[in-house]
Amino acid sequence: MRRIFTLFIGVYLCIWAARAQEPAYTDPVTLEDQAEKIDSLQRIIDDLNSQLTSQKKIERVWEGRSKYFNIGYVNQKLIYKDFDMPDMKNDFGVSLSWGKTYYLHKKPLLGMLKFGLDWSWVDLNYAQYSLIDMEEVKPGESSEAYEITAHQAEYGMQFGPSVTINPVQDLKVSLYFRVTPSFSLIYMDDVNYNYATFFNFGGAIAWRMISLGVEGRWGSAKYNGFAVNEVDIDSEYPSIETSSIKAKLKTSSVRFYIGFRF
Repeated sequence: MRRIFTLFIGVYLCIWAARAQEPAYTDPVTLEDQAEKIDSLQRIIDDLNSQLTSQKKIERVWEGRSKYFNIGYVNQKLIYKDFDMPDMKNDFGVSLSWGKTYYLHKKPLLGMLKFGLDWSWVDLNYAQYSLIDMEEVKPGESSEAYEITAHQAEYGMQFGPSVTINPVQDLKVSLYFRVTPSFSLIYMDDVNYNYATFFNFGGAIAWRMISLGVEGRWGSAKYNGFAVNEVDIDSEYPSIETSSIKAKLKTSSVRFYIGFRF
């Protein structure tokens, strides 16, 4: 009897093990539930991929394009404020600026707008002028005209607020206003120099690394100048006279530039 009972238990265990190895029967409702779960998981994965792609775009458009290096052409005018003299327009001019935009918030407003502060630690501006000077002669004699070349140069640093819009893809449009404290130097037969505060207002359109922009620039200063003249140059001990002048001049210019953002 004991052997029969043991045999019965063994047969039962064998049958149970064989059934355990067979695939379990699943009704259609369970398969549909599994399909819904797979679809839901796929949607979650797609959302995560979309968020990751959007984050990469934000990093590429904003974080990776905050620095700028601009080279520009300058159309400039020099205006005398203390003397009744005609305005001077430059024959040639060039500008160079290098700086960075520091955005005030990490995420763009409405997904496309950021406010920032621009700091250009290098701002160089140069203009060359040609002047026609009439030589003084005695009455009745014909006068002669000769050309004088004048040079104006500034080195300064720009700082001010800006707003940037990213309407589509990698396109960005920016507007800015900057204050530019500068050291200004003008050479016209003598050297004139002083501190000058300039103001810049402009905008740019950028596509990835390349940008095109235009800005207005204006400011004035009362220049301290000096001129050195040799006297009695044929004597054994020539003497030198030094004279100083002061003149208030206003600078007004428009700068067109191409920029590189990185």
